[in-house]
Amino acid sequence: MGVRPAQSDIEPWLRPHLAALEASVRARFRFVHLPKVDNVLAVQGFRVRGGAMDMFLARSAFDALAARVRVEDLEFHASPPPLWHARGAVADVVMELLGLPPHGSPGAPTVTCSRPSDLWVPGDVLS
Repeated sequence: MGVRPAQSDIEPWLRPHLAALEASVRARFRFVHLPKVDNVLAVQGFRVRGGAMDMFLARSAFDALAARVRVEDLEFHASPPPLWHARGAVADVVMELLGLPPHGSPGAPTVTCSRPSDLWVPGDVLS
């Protein structure tokens, strides 16, 4: 694991976004870095639990997309419809995703909605 900069070395506007990513690590998300030539294009976090996959894609601090899909929809659909999704700043969408009730519990989203066109899910070909 890399060396983390001291809090004083981090720009104040970036701290809530990094805190949201740290919260996703504590929530047992796994990560994929989507590479671009000589750089990271985006970071994707995902976790599977209770029959659902929660995921987020962060292209920058203010360009993130999060979603929850049923695992069974991942198995049978190339483009699974999400049960929930949000777009915005990393700090906002990751914390909203982490705040969702567990799949299948009271208050958890149950009805699918249309899939955002730029939601990348494992197995999709990157363009």
